[in-house]
Amino acid sequence: MPGEHEDSTNNKTQINPFKAIILPTSPPCKTGTTDDFRNVMLVGAALIATVTFQAGITPPGGVWQSNDNQGHRAGHAVYSAQKVPFQIFLLFNTIALTSSIFLLLCLTFGYPYFLEVLIATISMMGTYSSGIYCITPYESVSFRLIFVAAPAPLVMRFVIWVVASAVRHLGLRIPK
Repeated sequence: MPGEHEDSTNNKTQINPFKAIILPTSPPCKTGTTDDFRNVMLVGAALIATVTFQAGITPPGGVWQSNDNQGHRAGHAVYSAQKVPFQIFLLFNTIALTSSIFLLLCLTFGYPYFLEVLIATISMMGTYSSGIYCITPYESVSFRLIFVAAPAPLVMRFVIWVVASAVRHLGLRIPK
């Protein structure tokens, strides 16, 4: 199994963290079956997607319920008045959401109804984006930041793959 080697003295399997990150094609731990591991990962990814989606649509502090003479508008996030913390919240929430969606897509690829899962996740990201747009005042959030955060999991995976390919091409060994 990639990322592991046998210890001849006590036959325990040890995990090489570098290979586990670069080669995520097999589970990094021993379970009864690979389907058990996949199911656990699917449940975890679905829970993370659910929580982060809800946190984005219903932000901390809620939304203003009515307009007032201090410039607050009904439907805008209360927390958006604190620009930097709100941007950090949206950045990390978006990265968590897209990472869990990426994991869901990886774990369902090649299985029946994958196209429906793909359409549902794309639609969910559209709903999330439009929800974020609705609850944030235009001047409080740089949407460029959100568009950078959304593809972060894919970019990180690609960079890791490129580095691993370069290491293999140069003939360097990844330490065990």
